Amino acid sequence: MTKLTLSLAAVATLAIAAPASATVEVGSSTGCASGPLAPTANKCAGYFSGNTMSGQSGSVAQQQNAINQLIGAGQYTVNWNALQAAGRVVSGSDLNALNALLANAGGQVILGFHWGNAPGPQGNVSAIYLWDNVRAGDIRLTDTQGYSNAVLYRSAAVAAVPEPGTWALMLVGFGAAGASLRRRRSHKVIPQFA
Repeated sequence: MTKLTLSLAAVATLAIAAPASATVEVGSSTGCASGPLAPTANKCAGYFSGNTMSGQSGSVAQQQNAINQLIGAGQYTVNWNALQAAGRVVSGSDLNALNALLANAGGQVILGFHWGNAPGPQGNVSAIYLWDNVRAGDIRLTDTQGYSNAVLYRSAAVAAVPEPGTWALMLVGFGAAGASLRRRRSHKVIPQFA
């Protein structure tokens, strides 16, 4: 039983250490994946004309549709008031506030940006980006021209749903611990008094 427990622990350690596979990067035909951000996003939705980074119902619906494209429907719900209350909406071109937002972003990150006058031919546009497995502080602007405002929808700071492999490893670990405890209990020696 001890060898089985050690073998399961070794397999679990290797599985946890392996990073989750990143999503397939969207090609430059969409325009926004290779925007003025680094590293290049895994996926993006946009460019949308005008500023969709607001709490107006039409804008929130457009943001929700874009996020559904990036991670699938039902995985995240845009709650504009909660985002504002958490300080995840940076209005205006305050680069210090933006840098603070980007410095705390890590893990799977969903960020929305508005460019009042984006570099290149795009003009007044908004886009929503997805990065997988980035470290806090990795995301940055490579060109600040036209930056207007941003929204951090989700990052490692928000509890994510564990992957199926993680659930399986947890169940194996609990099972091994339970079996070990049960085995110890069944071999308990009861002292006899003469």
